[in-house]
Amino acid sequence: MVLKEGEGQDKYLLWGLTICLTAAYAGLCFNDSVWADEAYTMLLVQKPWPEAWRLLLSDVHPPLYYIIVKLVCTVFGYQVPVVKGISAFFIFLTMLLGITRVYPDYGRKTALLYIAVVGLMPQLLRHGVELRMYPQAMFFVTACGLLAVSLWRRQGERASLRQWIGFWAAGVAAAYTHYYGLVAVAWIYGLLLWCFAYVFYRERRRTCLALKVLKDKILSQGIRRWFLCLFASIAAYLPWLFVFLRQTSQVGETYWIEQPSLRTVVRWAGWLFKTEVMPVSILYTLVFVLGFLWLLWRGMAGRREELLSGAAGYGVLLLTVLTGLSATLLFRPVFIPRYMIPAAGLAAFGLAVFEAQLPRRLTALLCGLMLLVGGLGYRDVWREEYGTQTAETRSELEQLLKPGDRLVYDYEHIGFVLKYYYPDYEVEYWADTDWNESGDVWYCQCFRELTEERMEEMGLGWTLVGEYGLDEYSFRLYRIQSVVSGAS
Repeated sequence: MVLKEGEGQDKYLLWGLTICLTAAYAGLCFNDSVWADEAYTMLLVQKPWPEAWRLLLSDVHPPLYYIIVKLVCTVFGYQVPVVKGISAFFIFLTMLLGITRVYPDYGRKTALLYIAVVGLMPQLLRHGVELRMYPQAMFFVTACGLLAVSLWRRQGERASLRQWIGFWAAGVAAAYTHYYGLVAVAWIYGLLLWCFAYVFYRERRRTCLALKVLKDKILSQGIRRWFLCLFASIAAYLPWLFVFLRQTSQVGETYWIEQPSLRTVVRWAGWLFKTEVMPVSILYTLVFVLGFLWLLWRGMAGRREELLSGAAGYGVLLLTVLTGLSATLLFRPVFIPRYMIPAAGLAAFGLAVFEAQLPRRLTALLCGLMLLVGGLGYRDVWREEYGTQTAETRSELEQLLKPGDRLVYDYEHIGFVLKYYYPDYEVEYWADTDWNESGDVWYCQCFRELTEERMEEMGLGWTLVGEYGLDEYSFRLYRIQSVVSGAS
């Protein structure tokens, strides 16, 4: 393939930025500290396939992420850094879309800004190396959205069959990765149909009969292919539809998410750029919000497709959040901030389109602010990944535990972590424990449900060993050696 003049230099620059940011993510992967959801991921993928599949059917998420993780771990080993690397790899793929999708349609400046925003967004730094499905969902949603933008801007005119297949496949993969990926893709389909219908109506009002006939043919073909993709997506999702409905009913009966207050919802507006230095985060959040308003205003006023496509990227995120909030108000709480991540890549695209339209000096100023936000976010995540007591706690507990001992907890989340780190020991909830069994019991007290006074009332002999921590969970460790009633 022959590169146009300057294109080779652009590609080197784009690839260089992508590789540097990917290396930054890779630097966050080399630790073995996990929180509850990550421990659940490791426990599930370590199961044999039949048992893992049974657990997937009873989970509240689609299966694609777990299947990919289990396949990769079968080759490279069931280690935390391996699974963190999978998440970081999908962040890399999302940035790579800046080279493969954004650059051809929007040029070097927008592509560079898109890659930088994705790579430096604080919450993507945090969740981009978690043992969860959010980076994977974001990649598929972003790919689907950017392909939709390409299909719309070409109005079906030069859109190849391969682009339509990619659009369909990315949407199905997003739906099989996370349910808010499914929501985001549904809005992408809706926005694309609206755009086709709008352009179709606009072109029919042209006075040139020949142009009307040509455009009608092209747009009709685009709308037909849209419906074909829709029906093919529904058909591809049918095998999981009944599981989805059953999981939805389970969530309707009981779910851990609490009802958010109005103040909490307002704070979600700045969640993607949240760092420990709040003034900087608030300032960049204002830039983010103003970018959407500016794109919408200028795009509608001048009917500029590149600005409207950027506003549509923002719109997918906004509509996804509004869907989650509407379900929360009408049924029960089903939305938390990290469910924004599947649509965050398209919001990053919208922000990049906005910043690329600004004067050079203002763009440079915003790039400096973005680097500051990203640097602060990286510092925060580095502390979270490497500043825990996990290694020291595991080392000490391994010296204390002996065969036949049991681990008891009073908080479900730390229970998952204990089960992952100590698979050779019984791990039980304190209320379900038979205190008359032989062997020492090591009680990890997080919430003080079983206090020292309560232990004495139950006739338990105890010794406080010390205070420890596993990832984000701090606890007191008690050694319970005997039962008074059993010793008499």
